[in-house]
Amino acid sequence: MKFFEKAAKREVTVFKRKNIRKFVAALLGMAAGMSLTTTIIPTAITSFIGGDHFEIRFLLADYFAHTALFWGTAGWAVGKIASPRYGAIVLGSVGAISGLLLGIAALGGAPNLLIVSVLSAVVYGAIGGMIISGILPGDDERLMINFDKNKAEP
Repeated sequence: MKFFEKAAKREVTVFKRKNIRKFVAALLGMAAGMSLTTTIIPTAITSFIGGDHFEIRFLLADYFAHTALFWGTAGWAVGKIASPRYGAIVLGSVGAISGLLLGIAALGGAPNLLIVSVLSAVVYGAIGGMIISGILPGDDERLMINFDKNKAEP
């Protein structure tokens, strides 16, 4: 019981340490960038336009690491901002840029492929930015655990 009382007095969470929050956000951003090139864009293109899923994935495979690093940097920025609205703006913008560049460089730049890759990357980035910012809050009280039963919940 003393451990819980000490923990309640300290009220320290892991994600209040800003460097850990930025590092985890960068890892999540890198995972989102990898997922964009291996799953999201190929699935969107084959669903809306048609074609071979694995051929599109093979064309995007050359840009796998670049996309992961680009999205990891954006994830770090989202972890630094720690606001769902701005997280959606940042990762949505990164999605637009990476969808456009992947559509031009890997897929040949056909207009219908560009539209689908950009729109799918923007939607994926905006939703991902809201999720990453929401699960890694800044200096607010959302992750605090109230061990003191007499104290009211925020």
